[in-house]
Amino acid sequence: MNYIFPIHLDGGNRGCEGIAKGTAEILKLNSSNSFGWCTNIKLDQRLGISKYYTLIPENKALPFCKRVERKIQKMFLSSLKEKIQLDAKYQYQDLFKKLGKDDLMLSTGGDMMCYGNNQVISTNNYLHSKGYKTVLWGCSMGKENLTPEKEETLRNFTLIYARESLSFDFFKSLGLKNVVCFPDPAFVLTPQVVDLPKIFKEDKGVIGINLSNFVLGAFDLNTSFGKQVQELIKYIIDKTDFNILLIPHVLWDAQDDRIVANNVYKLFQDTGRISVLDSDIYNYLQLRYIISKCRLFIGARTHAVISAYSTCVPSLALGYSIKSKGIAKDLGLDNNLVVNCKDNESNNSLLKGFRYLVDNEDAIKKQLTDVMPSYIKEAYKIRNIINKL
Repeated sequence: MNYIFPIHLDGGNRGCEGIAKGTAEILKLNSSNSFGWCTNIKLDQRLGISKYYTLIPENKALPFCKRVERKIQKMFLSSLKEKIQLDAKYQYQDLFKKLGKDDLMLSTGGDMMCYGNNQVISTNNYLHSKGYKTVLWGCSMGKENLTPEKEETLRNFTLIYARESLSFDFFKSLGLKNVVCFPDPAFVLTPQVVDLPKIFKEDKGVIGINLSNFVLGAFDLNTSFGKQVQELIKYIIDKTDFNILLIPHVLWDAQDDRIVANNVYKLFQDTGRISVLDSDIYNYLQLRYIISKCRLFIGARTHAVISAYSTCVPSLALGYSIKSKGIAKDLGLDNNLVVNCKDNESNNSLLKGFRYLVDNEDAIKKQLTDVMPSYIKEAYKIRNIINKL
């Protein structure tokens, strides 16, 4: 069986890399049977993703003859849905050529269905119309994300693999029968040892912090939640002995965590207690190793938090969708360990969450240590279901 992945994009989002490598580990993929649509092949080669996938480059411009062909075909289509599916066919044509009758399309991306109508819908609907088997892989989604177009495509998937129970319950509430629930595939990955940044060499614990423009609402700290972040870091510096390592996890231009991290660093660099990790030189497994050596972790990016959870580092998740609450719930963690960064009613929810994290550090670490072996083992069970499709 061959597998195609039209929503991989590239490892500039280290979470996409984590999903790709975790999926390859679970399904025992290699570059001869798995094909991923990629927007940055050189980067994915450097990160080692090409070891598991044949990378198909993004079609940035169709040849003239293909553009004419597509335009003529559109003239005979009446609905917008059909036209969008046609665009998907041409955009992903080099990838779709790899599909045979018994092959499988896996639509990854984790929370892609939490955003607007996008290529998850168009690729699935097109392949469904051609009779191919498709899987929504390791996903999260809630009621607030639902549109008529999404509901239709959910019913067109051969299988929906939810990565946490809150999304699973939501899918079941829609009357969907094609749904299973297993942990996110990135949980199965083993950290790759690297030399630690010098901030670890000091005789103090390190708090790893990952921030994004998504949780802040901007790249600077001049927002309601940005002010909470400033208050938290000031508290850590004034009231504890911890050092702080800012860990960017998504390096895409429009979502670059390095911009946020550098803005935070500029505000507190004079303390000598804070530094920014040069995440560009590390792959996902190496970032996981660095996160695993933190005493505590606070994270905005889901797959950064997954690295902390999987290595039993007590963590505070900065949530903006159903996925954060769902994963924490399934690990048996308290609601206080997920901070709703979109809750403008609370002015100190982040600091409260941090205090809860510190006060309950040992109990949280024990909970993660107790549950993680069986939780990771559970993630592998999706392979048996896929093999039966």
